[in-house]
Amino acid sequence: MAAIPPSTVVRHSIGSNVLLACTFAGTADDGDTWASGLSTNIIGYWANASDDPTTQTSGGVDVGLSSGTFTFYLGEDNRAFILYVLTTN
Repeated sequence: MAAIPPSTVVRHSIGSNVLLACTFAGTADDGDTWASGLSTNIIGYWANASDDPTTQTSGGVDVGLSSGTFTFYLGEDNRAFILYVLTTN
């Protein structure tokens, strides 16, 4: 388990909210974390894989959140994915 930053973060304005598209480009392993600094203003979050898994059972990309730190639960190591975070500002 390691702390990893996204390779890019793109901000999209959605009315009074912001959607962050955070790209993790193939270096994330199961249990890695990212301290986002967004602890109190997160409305929702989800992740989508952006690479091809080696097997059907290794295709999962799940994410948990605790006090602004995201933890990634991946079906295999070295996954590439995009984490989407909807915030109030």
